[in-house]
Amino acid sequence: MGYKNKTLKSNKQGFTLIELLVVIAIIALLSSVALIAFMSARQKSRDAKRVGDMTQMATGMELYFNTQKGYPSAPSGIPTALKPNYASTLPASPLPADGGCDLIDYHSINASIPASTFASQYYYFPSGTVYIGFDGVSQVYPDYVYYFCLGNLTGNLSAGVHQVTPRGLR
Repeated sequence: MGYKNKTLKSNKQGFTLIELLVVIAIIALLSSVALIAFMSARQKSRDAKRVGDMTQMATGMELYFNTQKGYPSAPSGIPTALKPNYASTLPASPLPADGGCDLIDYHSINASIPASTFASQYYYFPSGTVYIGFDGVSQVYPDYVYYFCLGNLTGNLSAGVHQVTPRGLR
């Protein structure tokens, strides 16, 4: 019979519009999932830094206490007396503030703290009756509270304002 099997060649050399739109939609979906995961990781790392900073400051405070027999004064809410002998640098709260930290005013928690001191920053508050330290010059206090705010659950610490005191982190 002289019948030849002819194969049909297609002139199709590209993608259809539908195929391109599906690929773009898949890429957009994967990008948005990755972005959400990245933002969550950044928030968690800022909170972990806050806890780490406060742990370091508690250690510096105890070193200062062992030398001066009291905790440093700090009229501006920053214990500058710790630098450079007890802490190489004084930490600054990472920005942006997470959760509702930028809306909380420390003055509402402790009326002795100046108004408009927001929880997006660290704040050191020495307390008790001031006396002269072991060096005969420094004014020191028997107690302190170092305030900080977490945006999310971090370890066993819930979101919100927390304190570091001589009794630990709470």
